[in-house]
Amino acid sequence: MLTFEKLTDPASLQIIRDIAADIWPETFAPILAPEQISYMMNMMYSPEVMEDELASGFNFEIARIDGSPAGYFSWSAYDLPQTAKLHKLYLLSRYHGKKIGSAMLDQVAMRAKEAGFSKLRLNVNKYNDKAIRAYRRNNFITVESVKIDIGGGFYMDDFVMEKEL
Repeated sequence: MLTFEKLTDPASLQIIRDIAADIWPETFAPILAPEQISYMMNMMYSPEVMEDELASGFNFEIARIDGSPAGYFSWSAYDLPQTAKLHKLYLLSRYHGKKIGSAMLDQVAMRAKEAGFSKLRLNVNKYNDKAIRAYRRNNFITVESVKIDIGGGFYMDDFVMEKEL
């Protein structure tokens, strides 16, 4: 059974770091250098960064399958009118192909809509074909292509995708 759990205190965010440590190397090894994966993990998942995000209004949720952590997502308001930003959505690979990712996207969309947003926006690595296909199946369209300098000599080469809520 799929359930969602909102994370509201800094200590609870450790569960996301634990899941990310499993997901990220597997997901990104085919498209990013190990050094970039390590750099981005530290940039996005250090306790200080995640605690700052929580304090600034980011919403974090864990997806659980029969009580066990299966994935996570985070989202917040974005700097475009009526737009929410999906910052992260990851699912352990053993749950891929079971419509759980789509259920997670539905959960984010519901939360954002309840908060008064009419669009949901995200960035996805241009070479993450599996994720791009999943987002397209869930009615996201590509609205632009970006290359973002994230420091350390690394870039995020992404599509920006969006859907109406």
